Amino acid sequence: MAHTDRKTLLAGLGTTPPGTGSGQTKMSPSHAARFNARLEKVPVLVRVWAFTVFLAVSATALFFNGLNLRGVASSLTVPWPLIAVGFCLAELKVVEVHFRRETHSFSLSEFPSVLGFFFLTPIDYMIALLVGTAAALLLVSRQSPLKVFFNLSNFALTAVVGLSVFAGLAVPGGVPGPSEWIAAFAASIVAMVLGALTIATVISLSGGAPQFQKLPDMLQFGGLVAVANTSLALLAVSVMAINVSNLWLLAVPIVVVFLAYRAWVSEREKHERLELLYQSSRILQHSPELDSALVALLDHARDMFRAERAEVILYPRGADGDVLRTTSNHEAPAEIMVPVLDAADDPIQRRGAEEARAFFHVPPSGRDRAGQPLRQAMVSPLRGESGLIGLMIIANRLTEGTSFADDDLRLLETLANQAAVALENGQLEQSLHELSRLKEQLRHQAYHDPLTGLANRTLFGEQVNLRLASRRGASMPVVLFLDLDDFKVVNDTLGHAAGDRLLIGVADRIRACVRSEDVAARLGGDEFAVLLEDDYSLTRARAVADRIVDALRVTFPIQGQEIAIGASIGIASAGPEIEAADELLRNADVAMYTAKNDGRNKVATFEPTMHTAIVARHELSVELARGVARGELVVFYQPIIALATGEMSGVEALVRWRHPTRGLVGPDDFIGIAEESGTILALGRWVLAEACRQVAVWQRTRSLGRRFSLAVNLSAAQLREPSFVPELEALLAETGLDPRDLVLEMTETVMFHDTQTTIARLETLRALGIRIAVDDFGTGYSSLGYLRRFKVDVLKIAREFIGPADSGSEEWAFAHAIVALGRTLDLRIVAEGIEEPDQLVRLRALGCEFGQGFLFGRPVDAASLDALIAARDTDGTMAVRTPPTIAPLVPSRRARSPLTGDLVSPVVAPPLRP
Repeated sequence: MAHTDRKTLLAGLGTTPPGTGSGQTKMSPSHAARFNARLEKVPVLVRVWAFTVFLAVSATALFFNGLNLRGVASSLTVPWPLIAVGFCLAELKVVEVHFRRETHSFSLSEFPSVLGFFFLTPIDYMIALLVGTAAALLLVSRQSPLKVFFNLSNFALTAVVGLSVFAGLAVPGGVPGPSEWIAAFAASIVAMVLGALTIATVISLSGGAPQFQKLPDMLQFGGLVAVANTSLALLAVSVMAINVSNLWLLAVPIVVVFLAYRAWVSEREKHERLELLYQSSRILQHSPELDSALVALLDHARDMFRAERAEVILYPRGADGDVLRTTSNHEAPAEIMVPVLDAADDPIQRRGAEEARAFFHVPPSGRDRAGQPLRQAMVSPLRGESGLIGLMIIANRLTEGTSFADDDLRLLETLANQAAVALENGQLEQSLHELSRLKEQLRHQAYHDPLTGLANRTLFGEQVNLRLASRRGASMPVVLFLDLDDFKVVNDTLGHAAGDRLLIGVADRIRACVRSEDVAARLGGDEFAVLLEDDYSLTRARAVADRIVDALRVTFPIQGQEIAIGASIGIASAGPEIEAADELLRNADVAMYTAKNDGRNKVATFEPTMHTAIVARHELSVELARGVARGELVVFYQPIIALATGEMSGVEALVRWRHPTRGLVGPDDFIGIAEESGTILALGRWVLAEACRQVAVWQRTRSLGRRFSLAVNLSAAQLREPSFVPELEALLAETGLDPRDLVLEMTETVMFHDTQTTIARLETLRALGIRIAVDDFGTGYSSLGYLRRFKVDVLKIAREFIGPADSGSEEWAFAHAIVALGRTLDLRIVAEGIEEPDQLVRLRALGCEFGQGFLFGRPVDAASLDALIAARDTDGTMAVRTPPTIAPLVPSRRARSPLTGDLVSPVVAPPLRP
């Protein structure tokens, strides 16, 4: 019978063993990916146990269903233990053919199997099979219960299927004839194919890719073996039917067939080894570079010996060189020319320097000097005419339960001799010299930023540690941590190429601000750092920081534009308590964060209280996440007023946090934290849903008599979510809120983040009827070109541009310009922060249409605003708070507001519309 060797099956469950395989099952990549993803979620042991139980149950069901099946009648009775011995011997004496990590074996198991078809009852046949194969499994090696259970289940299933095929085709009674011969051949071939398929399947389930690409070759040879073994068995049946005493005559052909199998395999392996040696020679001769040649050779050697690891160790040609190791790993990247420290302490290298021939090495601990698993290794010196060049090491046979043999050791020695000659003839010394130069170049690349040429984070950290270890007297290391302000906006609006040019320009200006003994570095992204020496006054550190800030204030000419960018700098000094670079960098980072919170172009020096504030901020972030989950957030609403009439045109939804101990917390204290921690997604989703539901309720239950809009702030994180638009559509459908009544407010910074995605999302939202507003217009990266690209509907004038009522025209210049811009572009204008009656008069004179602020009402919760909406005149018009000092814009009856008791003016005007 041809089968995958039961000794190697399921080797290292949880790894990725390659295996046998036939033609791939046709499956689309997407379906295959989804199937593999679902399969990977199931633990490997669970998969294999489930499949094994399936085989056992299937074998049991088929067996009991076919108990009444009988083969041909025979006057000869053969005891089942004798057949069991035949099964045991057949499985013990196998011919192995290796395919990378797996060993496939061919045996004479068809011989006792066919005899059992003719001379045993189904029950005796199954007993003989299970007892004989179980004994073979236990004698060959100590296998885990799972392996034994699988092997026996697989044997049982293939035996039952073969028995069923035989019983279905054989003619009961009489002397065995052609029909019985055909039945035996069919049963053997079907059992062989089924066994190969189940083994390929279980190897795939145990963690590897589908194992079917080699199955055709195995079935072809396995089929020939099955036919030959079955022929011998049928010959034995015919002899036994005539005269049992003549059975001994079959011993010679059986032994000849078995030896022929082994001879064929031996010749096949010899041919393969000669071919492998030839390929090795070609690799060494045709690879132009030493490192690539060694990697290719080791990959080839690892495949040749079916090993987990192959290494070449090269000794230096001079006294000051490094011992270099190149390694090819089975399931890890190659390691090329890695220096080996303390090579004299390695027992393999010590023995390799003394031995003239290849040798085996088995460490007592099962691990090598580096702590890597090492069960068995073959080591061969690389000796040339000038002496010992190095060592070649092959470690750990992939196939479980097998080890390297003497033939493998002789083959390695031949390969090593080839490699040594090729290395010497290939001017090894010149190659190693070139390699040393390349190593220095790679070292420079490993320690410097490729874009700016500054030191990178690794080199900077090493330099900080060196300065910390060598500090003396009053001088101490000081770190300046620099982060560019609004670099992300430049990168997103002008592109990454412009961003790279900006970073190069920033690096050049930082270099110009420091001395040669200082270390300037780019830590990553738009973060830079400077390491210098200073005393406890930090006079020089502050001077350098101020110089950098002043240098970066000057605009950068990039792509025909003048780019203005600032920087926030944190300064941290290495006091006696600072012992590691990470701690000093962390302190400088904390100081930088404090400077950034204070505004653009700021410098801050680290103080212990800053770290406390950062910790408190982190704690508040954790509390916020819990608060969102516990429902501690509440939506407040602030009226938006039509300035010409005083009518409430809509509301803006503003979130508040009812903290259990801090009380009511405003958004300025936690929105930034929510954006940093990612809580903004859940928070923003909840605010939008709650506000839409509430405004929809007011529209249904209150006789507003007009359109009533809802404005909600939107974060960059929400807009980036691919599911945002579909979720918003579903929310509007669920609440019944008309999309035309929803205004989404975004700052310019949010809109200019990832512009292509933003433009596409905003166009989709506007197509739904939703309006887009630019919040705090004029305070960010304003551009008329971007207003044209983004196609917004509303501009909101920031409170900074609403000056005091009695101020000059220059205080109101921006507000006047924004109103004029809105008229030109046919955009609605909303002024924020209106607090004085004269401000209202002035905005009305400018032509501003809408406004909001404390003059009209502070943000209140839904219940309070509902009471205000409910306070209406008998004619059903809306009552909106108007300060007593402002005359009613539309004559009407006056009433008391339920919120404040102030007189209110009921007026009606067109709502805010697109």
